[in-house]
Amino acid sequence: MSDILANILLKKYQEKSLASLYLITYDPDVINPETWVLQFCKNFTPLTDHPDILKVHKDEKSNDYKVDSMAIKGFLKFINYRPLKLEKKFIFLFDAEDLSVIVSNKLLKVFEELGSDYCLMLMAPDNASLLPTVLSRAVKLKIASDKGMALLNEINFNDIKTPQDFIASLKRASDLGANYEKKFIESIIEQKLKAAASKAFSVIELEEFLVALKNYETTKAFNNAQISRIASVFR
Repeated sequence: MSDILANILLKKYQEKSLASLYLITYDPDVINPETWVLQFCKNFTPLTDHPDILKVHKDEKSNDYKVDSMAIKGFLKFINYRPLKLEKKFIFLFDAEDLSVIVSNKLLKVFEELGSDYCLMLMAPDNASLLPTVLSRAVKLKIASDKGMALLNEINFNDIKTPQDFIASLKRASDLGANYEKKFIESIIEQKLKAAASKAFSVIELEEFLVALKNYETTKAFNNAQISRIASVFR
């Protein structure tokens, strides 16, 4: 089954619009993050040890990341150099929920100042407790399970007419995260274009929708309240 999140990130990479810091969450009972990262990296290279890709793991005998650990030292060294072959250097830090307060504070400046040459993806299970300093600086995305993707294909977005309808439908697909929102917006755009083509939608109404869509795209980058963002396309 197609991995929507991987496709979104790949498209952003091609468009040179990837963010520098992502928090990627997943259902640990369904998704193996190591496998997901391996498959995602195949979009860029068949190599498992590409010089522009780094996978960061805790030391085997540690419950959390240590400032003086080889993992953190290796990460800090890795970001001292520009990409060799890819457009960006990719860093996948597993078990991000185990970043201690001390390590997070040390990396805070790194998180804030990662340049366009780097893309750091913090991997963590759903509902994991992460420090506010991490949560506030990362773009949050979710890997949808096959079960979730099947549910996504079953939903009839044409039945969603109000923000209340969206809230009700979202409860059925709570584990889809950004994938659900993306699919919904695509459905809204398709509906409006069909209506405009059949002249069931006036030019003024179409212009108003395009303004609402532009506002949605603008607020998406700054507003983490999903319902608040979505409400704008119903106005």
